[in-house]
Amino acid sequence: MIGVPAFAAHDSGRAAQIREVDGRPQAVAWDVRSDRHRIVTAAPQGVDLCEIEPDGSHLWWFDAAERGVGRWLRQPFGGGRTTPAMSDVPEGRMYGIAFDHTGATSAVTIGNGEQSQCYLGVPGRQARLAIAATGFLGLVDMTPSGGTLAMAGRPDGPNAVCLRTPEALVQLPGERGRALWPLEFQPNPDVEPELLLAVESVAGYTVATWQPDTGVRRHDWLTFDTEITARWHGPRTVLVQQDRAGRSTVCTVDLDTRKIRPVPTPEGTILDLTSSPDGRLHYLWSRTDLAPRLLVSDPDSPATVPEPAGRQREIWTGSIHSFLATPTGAGPWPTVFLVHGGPATHDRDCHDPRVRVFTEAGFAVVRTNYRGSTGYGPAWRRDFGHRVGLAQLDDLAAARAHVIELGVADPDRIGLAGYSWGAYLALLAMGVQPSEWAVAMAAFPVADYPAAHQGTTPALREVDEELFGGTPEEFPERYRAASPMTYVNQVRGSVLLVSSPTDEKCPAEQVERYATALRRRRVPHELVWVGGGHHSRDSADHASVMATMLRFATEVLTPRVPSLPEDSGDRSSP
Repeated sequence: MIGVPAFAAHDSGRAAQIREVDGRPQAVAWDVRSDRHRIVTAAPQGVDLCEIEPDGSHLWWFDAAERGVGRWLRQPFGGGRTTPAMSDVPEGRMYGIAFDHTGATSAVTIGNGEQSQCYLGVPGRQARLAIAATGFLGLVDMTPSGGTLAMAGRPDGPNAVCLRTPEALVQLPGERGRALWPLEFQPNPDVEPELLLAVESVAGYTVATWQPDTGVRRHDWLTFDTEITARWHGPRTVLVQQDRAGRSTVCTVDLDTRKIRPVPTPEGTILDLTSSPDGRLHYLWSRTDLAPRLLVSDPDSPATVPEPAGRQREIWTGSIHSFLATPTGAGPWPTVFLVHGGPATHDRDCHDPRVRVFTEAGFAVVRTNYRGSTGYGPAWRRDFGHRVGLAQLDDLAAARAHVIELGVADPDRIGLAGYSWGAYLALLAMGVQPSEWAVAMAAFPVADYPAAHQGTTPALREVDEELFGGTPEEFPERYRAASPMTYVNQVRGSVLLVSSPTDEKCPAEQVERYATALRRRRVPHELVWVGGGHHSRDSADHASVMATMLRFATEVLTPRVPSLPEDSGDRSSP
């Protein structure tokens, strides 16, 4: 695991970065001039994020336990004593960090129980509570002067963007079909504050800006048909990344002249992107046959990567896009649908080690971008009403029928595997479509939707309420219709459940109740307990879960090995 570097705004020779050390992500200080890396942390759980102060003097990182609760710590770039980044900030969940232009003022937002609390202060000194709001409100950025904070709420809600100016608290509302995301303030301290935004509409995703005197200005000429993210790349230039059908493209845009220039990048997926003070692009890139790697290039010339070892096979089932990988030889094969989480993400032309593990064991692997996935435009994201889960199962069933028709999948030996929301869909499918699927392997799933909503984090409750249109109390029938527990009496196939007692997102209690219901009905199943919470930062934990899934799939679907002539002397699997 490696992350794109965070560069010191006033010292291009210093940066902070996440790198994998002994199987866990740790914060690293990178001296760019000498290309030396100093490991800053030795956190038992690893760290998710580190930042660097604008002058490059200190690194910050969020030190969290398994349940995601922790605090920001700070250390000099060259090494020294670790101290709290700001005093009087309680422990909580990480909801964002920002600095002003000089680094004299810093802001952090933490989730404390049901509240989002934003603290302001001088790095290394006492902080004061500046904002407290019920529910999830994430800190996005701070103006160079430190006078205005941008916070992100529910994208389609009344608090989609909250701006704390010196004079007032300004809210920019979103609505269903017109979601709004704050991205980044213009970093130039010599111009009027200007916030970059992305706006969803029926036509697509539009770049917009906000200024205190003029409000929101949509640049309708800068509309893309699929999802984007953007960042400032100069005084009036914006760097835009677009994801479409599993691949990424990048362009630079002059907001004044309206000139759009494609940035040459290798075909594949850009997982993260930033630019250094000298204007070079640093991006984490991957392709199906290549693990993620950090590439560096200038905006006019692409980074060099190896030629593809073979193109990723793709199939379209009407509007449903899937990536397909098969073992050597001829099908049909036992088949595993690897169901992505989210739902607001997508499978892509990107290295996924699970694909290779399954195909080398004799399974075909299908990765389907069902409705709700990103990368296919706003209609694909939204046009399933409140049939949460059920519409996605329709798409998975259609892709299933297609791979059977192509001779890829053995219809009696098809299963699903997923993590988080992908695991939820795997369990839901076993009850709603019991004749279609032989096995479900569900790691850290939603098994009982109303209970999971009650026990999850405030941020995920916001996601649920966006999907369902409200809470379980407001729309109990929608949550019941989407819950695997509702259909547990219809499950016929085998089920693997993986859960963690410290899972803060998909609580273990509701998974255990689902397993109890399976046991009462004598449905073949296995419940495996692991550490690490919902997203373990230990690569060994991921390998262990994958090995468990492979073992379970092999036991249930039993890949058939072709018979060899008796005199060959070879009894190994192909």
